[in-house]
Amino acid sequence: MGEKNIKSIINMMTRKHGYLLENITSKNSSSDLWTISKGINGTQYRLIFMTERNVNQLLQYEIPDDKNNIYILFSEGEFNKKESMESLSINNLLDKPLIRVNVLDKKVNYSENVNLQVVQELASVMTNTNLRSNSEKTNIKDRPLITIAIITINVVMYLITAYFSYSYASGSLFNSDTNVLVLLGAKVNTLITQGQYFRLISCMFLHGGIVHLCVNMYSLYAIGPMVENVYGKLKYIGIYFVSGICASIFSYVFSTSVSIGASGAIFGLLGAVLVFAIKSKGKTGNEFIRSILSVIFINIFIGATLPNIDNFAHVGGLLGGMIISYLATFKSGV
Repeated sequence: MGEKNIKSIINMMTRKHGYLLENITSKNSSSDLWTISKGINGTQYRLIFMTERNVNQLLQYEIPDDKNNIYILFSEGEFNKKESMESLSINNLLDKPLIRVNVLDKKVNYSENVNLQVVQELASVMTNTNLRSNSEKTNIKDRPLITIAIITINVVMYLITAYFSYSYASGSLFNSDTNVLVLLGAKVNTLITQGQYFRLISCMFLHGGIVHLCVNMYSLYAIGPMVENVYGKLKYIGIYFVSGICASIFSYVFSTSVSIGASGAIFGLLGAVLVFAIKSKGKTGNEFIRSILSVIFINIFIGATLPNIDNFAHVGGLLGGMIISYLATFKSGV
């Protein structure tokens, strides 16, 4: 489990915070250290990842001192265990910049000579990465079942749309026919005005083509599990549907076009992540907040500049997600 945790952390650190992978091989060339590096305020830092199991192998490596080395040790117990301290002493780590990650309690402890930006970036990544200890078993409750269920519903609805579009209308398996979309529940203002309010929800599960579906489902899979983990499954369902309905209402009020897609609800999930980042600023740090804001602004800009994109729905979903998640509490332990 230790190496799996390290891989997850390194992957997120490189993607979200701009770290670069490095390679340090042991003296006998039989193994490699998990290391990444980055320049911070003109100074180069190297992060060296270890577990309690392989910390004693550290002496096998010739670690260069061309950068400020920070050692990150993953453990599953308390930070002050006698045997752990002895291990750190043997490997000359007690006086070096050291960050300890307690996987079991999801805590971070660091020495005074560690760059605080590194600590904040590591903490923000840990908040959004599912770390597991060897003593933890994969529980079905921990899986993103709601996200998987929502994706499944969207895929099934697309298959139904594609079948009718190909068999009975002018569409194809890859592009949905507008009349079929209207028949299955697209947002149509005149029909909603006549009392077909179900369209405010049903339009969330319809897509105009295979590319439209794949982009939205990829986005949902990328961000949905995080919201599901932070807020819990029931609140996640509430955030998703409230966001989607708000998106449909905004589209109904400000746009007369036929509208479909899950993107409004997905923007609501982005809003929920932003609220979580702001409320948990002490854990996630400013960098995570700026990252989420940049994603939101970039997507709104794309929606405003490209044709056939209902940006009113995006804004409505974002505001709905922020409001409902602000009123919600996080899941215990987050």
